[in-house]
Amino acid sequence: MKKLIATLLITVCSPCIQADTKAHVRNEDGGRIVLTDEQCQADPRMLRSYTYTKSHYTEEGCWVDDDLTILVKWEKMGVMRYEKRKFKVVKEW
Repeated sequence: MKKLIATLLITVCSPCIQADTKAHVRNEDGGRIVLTDEQCQADPRMLRSYTYTKSHYTEEGCWVDDDLTILVKWEKMGVMRYEKRKFKVVKEW
């Protein structure tokens, strides 16, 4: 239980402290895909993203604005494209 609470706190608080959210969208599993303005450590040419689900699965990725789509390279899920228009923008691109 302590591990679950710690994981949730890290997931929720880390992006707030380290990076500003640029945009987000609800995913199919009841969570969100979040795009930040923080440089991605895995690929410095891209920005950091993360996703989480209702069942507490989280994953890190790197994203780039690819005109009409958002291209995300996830650690385990691979490369995926999402329609840019579906994201709710928090800050201007």
